[in-house]
Amino acid sequence: MNISTGDNDTRVLDRLVRIDKGAQRICSDLTAALSRFAPYGTRLGDALDRALAGDASYVTDDFDAYHTVWFQLHEDLLATLGISREEERNSSGPSPG
Repeated sequence: MNISTGDNDTRVLDRLVRIDKGAQRICSDLTAALSRFAPYGTRLGDALDRALAGDASYVTDDFDAYHTVWFQLHEDLLATLGISREEERNSSGPSPG
């Protein structure tokens, strides 16, 4: 699937570029703590590069799409922290102050 040249597609990709900057910092920090997180930053970057090259499947549709890799990272973090999906769903998030 190729990305069209529409304004909406451009906005989505611009936003993904901004998101990736933060994601790369997170991946770098995670890798400093546990080296097994190292592939995530590379995989996210590769997916972004392919999406920017015009292949929209690397945003959400492909096995190696940005969304898929982010989801895998999320699952890995939950497992590392010993948090089940049910616990996460039932969590109200961090307590204020």
